[in-house]
Amino acid sequence: MNRGAAQVAPFIQPPGQAPGQAPGQAVVHALVRGIIRTAGAALAACAIWALVCHVVPAPAAAEAQPEAVYADPYFEYRSGTYGIGISLDPVFIDYLSADPGGDGEFRELLAYVGKPSSLWLGIGGWGTHKPGKPARAEVREEEDGRVLLALRGIEFVGFLPMNTSHVAPVCADWVFEFRNDFFDMTVTWRLLDDIAGLQEAGWALNVDVPWYGDSEEARRMNRDVQGFPRWILWYGPDIGVAAAFQEGSTPLTANRWYGNLQSSYVIVHNWWKPGGSVVSWGAYPGGTWRVGFFEGEQDTGAVEQIYSTINTEDEQR
Repeated sequence: MNRGAAQVAPFIQPPGQAPGQAPGQAVVHALVRGIIRTAGAALAACAIWALVCHVVPAPAAAEAQPEAVYADPYFEYRSGTYGIGISLDPVFIDYLSADPGGDGEFRELLAYVGKPSSLWLGIGGWGTHKPGKPARAEVREEEDGRVLLALRGIEFVGFLPMNTSHVAPVCADWVFEFRNDFFDMTVTWRLLDDIAGLQEAGWALNVDVPWYGDSEEARRMNRDVQGFPRWILWYGPDIGVAAAFQEGSTPLTANRWYGNLQSSYVIVHNWWKPGGSVVSWGAYPGGTWRVGFFEGEQDTGAVEQIYSTINTEDEQR
């Protein structure tokens, strides 16, 4: 059986959990209120961090082997179809290369000008904080050949003149599941406090190809588009990258922004609102996307197949 992203349950947010409703949240609220009464706000903040931005859920801790902890600052995966390098301090996708035609010629895909391929956060403005390092990284190889990388408790640090080095009251888990022809990535957002100005939060990919688009319009111009499509694609004459959405993996489908860079840059937003949204503290599923590769402009039909594989009945089990 082809086991999909749902099989990574110990590594990701438990399925079916309501957005913003961390497990046992009523108990957590009561505990925090008690801490505030007895030890003050500073200790309460530490308790909230431990409870909401925990890095090892109990099921994962119970079954993970000691070698699952990953201490290196850099991770690489390579198959016969693609290669990827991920920096862990700070967190971003450092390189992505692919050989979808199988001719042995790997092509570098990422653009290195403008904005990074990573998670994205804006509080009180657009893009105010960048990912720092995770509190913990875990790696596990399954018997069927899948490799799992879980980056837990990723902090976000201000980089603008007005907020340099400010650590946001938000962290994220970013989980990757690598297979031979594609990889899945799942994001979980963890708000450590109520936030009054959450303007944007999502993930981004900056690809060095001339065109980008989606299942609704194959060639997009620079603009914001509401909601999530079935898939997004970045492509040129002879190579392309696609990200297919797993339906139902998150209700937070605010929009996607097709950037104004010379490269094809797209941010997929769980939250996006000028002036910001008021969001309560807790854990929120950011969704799962499958990233695959195809042979460019004449092969865009392959993208629908990538979407189908992550949304079949077997994949959802």
